[in-house]
This record gives sequence, structure tokens and C-alpha cells, in this order.
Amino acid sequence: MSHSETPREQEAQQWLTSERIWVAVTAAVLGSVAVVAWSVWNGASWESLTDIQVDGTWLGIALACVALRDVGYVLRLWVLSRGELSATRATSSIVLWELASALTPSVVGGSAVASFILHRNGLSWGRSLATVMSTALLDELYFLVAVPVVAVMVGWGAFLPQAAPWLEGSVAAIFGGGYAFMAVLATLLSTALFWAPQAVQGMLHAVLSWRWLQRWKTQGEQLAHDLRHASNDLRTMSVASWAGAVAATTVSWTARFLTLNAVLMAFVVPLHGSGLDQFGVWARQLSMWTVMMISPTPGSSGLAELALPAFMEGVMPVALPVTLWAAVVLMWRYLTYHLYVLVGGLLMPFWLTQTSAHDGPSWRNFRRP
Repeated sequence: MSHSETPREQEAQQWLTSERIWVAVTAAVLGSVAVVAWSVWNGASWESLTDIQVDGTWLGIALACVALRDVGYVLRLWVLSRGELSATRATSSIVLWELASALTPSVVGGSAVASFILHRNGLSWGRSLATVMSTALLDELYFLVAVPVVAVMVGWGAFLPQAAPWLEGSVAAIFGGGYAFMAVLATLLSTALFWAPQAVQGMLHAVLSWRWLQRWKTQGEQLAHDLRHASNDLRTMSVASWAGAVAATTVSWTARFLTLNAVLMAFVVPLHGSGLDQFGVWARQLSMWTVMMISPTPGSSGLAELALPAFMEGVMPVALPVTLWAAVVLMWRYLTYHLYVLVGGLLMPFWLTQTSAHDGPSWRNFRRP
């Protein structure tokens, strides 16, 4: 690590270490072991596992959803960076961003490290911060729109599973609180970045002048500074660019959720011969996502594996045996979590040697002619 790196860079880079990758790998392995142990405890056997049939077409669709999700993220990053990131740099940024999300507790997320990744890939700090903040705003807006759209299709009751005692009464509170939090966050972000940036920055300075908030004054002033630069940058984007970013966000998040739909279809169709309540599965995913957001473990490891059968029990066309549930959970987590730990972990050391914290990426082996 360079001695000239700023505290912000040092704080961000501490998340991209081999030690944290091993923590994430350990959490992922323990989650998988817990699924296997749970299935064995409930009567699963090797014979029942070998009897499981998988529909190859739907499994291929699940893989296509994973690819479409990442392509959408790369395209959105390219649009928001105003084309400053090449396809290679945008791809590496997304891979490492997903790795950061896998390494950090879900309640923290990978956005705290994303600005460092984008800056190290060649963007200025102002453009990096603007890009991260705009992606956060677009993600919140997708959720805020998706919930009522799905509710129109299946009703509000479809969001709330009641299959497991530990979920009763808690999901409604977490889901409602999570939705309200995202609405407030989207309002604050849009106000700070577009509608009244100077007023928000002035409010931050005024609040931080209170004596009992002095300990956070430095961080607050840095936030006000970041918001000002991000606002100046984002307000210059064209309507067409914003439309492209919104479209890419819609594609990415829809593909993210449809991955589970496809995985479930891959296992349910050979067993039952019919499909699923697709919007019902989507509704349960939206509520499950709010629960996973508060997980203190890296990438929601443990909680995600436990929550999936409980959340999906009521929308399945047939009761799945415990061995089949174990296979579904493991396949889903491999495609949505383990894959990013593996690919990101392999890329990270190479990426760190090919980039400079201040001079931008050298990319000697990747520079386009």
C-alpha cells in the first residue's frame, strides 16, 4: 500500500484483502454445510439426492439470467461513467463490486468500497462518487416501483410468508420498515443530488455544528463535500443517458430475481410437470430481500440459506422433499453468491497489481489499440 494513500482509500482497500475473501469463503462453505446437515437431519439420503431430476432448459435460463444481470450492470456503469470506463474496466469494476458486496455484511453493502474501485479503475473521485450514488438511487427506485407493480398482480398478502414460526409477525414489520427506509433514502438522495443540493449541504453543516455530534464532524463534512461534487457531475447527464441507466437497472434487477424463478422451475417441472406462480415467487423474493439486508454476515450467508425454503413454501405448486430443497438452495447460492466470491477473488490480486491508487490503471495487458 502506498504511503501517499488517503485515509478514505485505506479504509476502502481494507475490505479487498485475502483475509476477508477467506472469511467470505468460510461463511459460504459453512452455509452450504448447514444446508446439507439440515437436509440429512430431516431424513435426506444419498439415494434421494441421486434421484433428483433437473430440467436442463430451465437451468440454462437461470445461467442466462446471471449473465444478463451482469451485462446490465456493466452497461449501466458504462453509461453513468459517460463512457470513461472501457468494457474491460467496467466489467472488472462490477466483478469487484460484487466481491465487495459478498465480503461485507449485507447491512453494510459493497457501495462503500465501490468508489475506491471505480477511482482505481481510472475515474476521478467526483465521478466515482457520482456513479455510486446514482446507482444507489436507481436501485432504491427499482424496488420502490417493483413492489406495487407485483402487488397489483398478486395482492399484498403474497409478500408475507407464514410457513415458519420464526417468521410470523416479523416479516411484515421488516418489509414495511425496509420499504419506508428505501423511500426515505431515495428522497434524500434525489434531493441532495438534484432538487436542493445546497440546502441539504447547508443542513448537514448546521446539524454537525451541534456539540454532541462533533465526533462525526469530519465524516459529515466529507459527505457534504462528496454530495456537492456528485451533484455537479450528475446534473450534467442527458435525459437519454438517464433513460439508458434506468433501462439497464431494470434489466439487471429483473434478471437477478428471475434467476431464482428459473432455478425453482428447473427442479419443480420434472417433479410436478407444471410451472410456478411467477409473480408470487417474485413477491416473496422482494420481502426476503429486505430481511437479508439486515444480516450481519458476509453476503447474508446462513440467513439466506435458512430463509429461502421458509419464504417459498407457500407459493410452490407441490411440497418439495427436504433433499430437493437442499439442492435448490445450494444451486441458487452458487449462482448468486459463491460464483462472485470465486471470480472476484481470482481477479482481485491481479487487478491490484495492474492498477495504481493515484495514477489510474496501467492496464498494460488490456489497453485497446
